[in-house]
Amino acid sequence: MTEAVGNGAEPSAAGRAAPTAAGRSAEFWGYLMWGLAGLAIAVPELASVFRLADWPTISSTIGHLQSQHAWVRLIVVFVIVVLAYYAVPQLTMNPDPAPSTVGGRPVTANGRITTNNAPVQLLGVGYLVLAAVVLIFGVLFAAGARHMDPSTYLGAYVLYGLIALVWVVIPSVLSLVFSRDVPFPTLFRTIGYLERRAHPFAAVLLALLVVLLIHLAFYPWPRVIA
Repeated sequence: MTEAVGNGAEPSAAGRAAPTAAGRSAEFWGYLMWGLAGLAIAVPELASVFRLADWPTISSTIGHLQSQHAWVRLIVVFVIVVLAYYAVPQLTMNPDPAPSTVGGRPVTANGRITTNNAPVQLLGVGYLVLAAVVLIFGVLFAAGARHMDPSTYLGAYVLYGLIALVWVVIPSVLSLVFSRDVPFPTLFRTIGYLERRAHPFAAVLLALLVVLLIHLAFYPWPRVIA
C-alpha cells in the first residue's frame, strides 16, 4: 500500500484517509502499540511510587546514566525540546483526515516526517509482530537480569532502549530515509485521535506525559536531595 505526501499530494486542508493494516485502523494500532509501551514504562513507575516493587523505572535508569555521564542530561533536554517542537503542530490538527504537512514539513498519514513528494509504502502487520516480540524479549531480559543481580541496570537499559528503538527510532528512519511507514501512528498523532474521542482523558494523559518528561530532564525532581 502506498500513499502520496508533500506538494504532490492532496492539499493539507483536505488531508488523506488514515491507512489500515489487517483490517484495523491506524487509530486502533496506535492505541494498542503505545498502550503496550506505556504499560512497560508506567507499571515500574507506579510500583516505585507506591513502593510495591524494586524495579528500575525509566526515570531511575536515565538518572543512573546521568550520574555516570553528565552530558546525558543535555541529550535528554535536547530530545524533549525536539519532541515538543514536532508535537505541538500535530496536537493542534485534526488527525482524521490525516494532514499531508505538519509545520510545513511533509509527513506520512501516520504523522512521521518523510521526504518531499516521495510515495510512501505502508508496512504490514509483520512490523507489529516484530515489535511485540522485541517487547516481550526486553521484559524477560530485564526480569532475568534483575533476578541475577538486584543492583544492575543492564536489563532496564535493554528494555527501555528497545522500546525507543522499535517504537520511535526505526519508524522515523524508515519514513525519512526509505519512504516506508509502520502501521501505527506517532504517539502525539495517537493522542490526537484520543482527544477527539475522549478529550478529558487525553488532557490528563498529556499532562502526565509532560510531568514524566520534566521528571526525566530534572531527575530526581520532584524529590529533593539534601
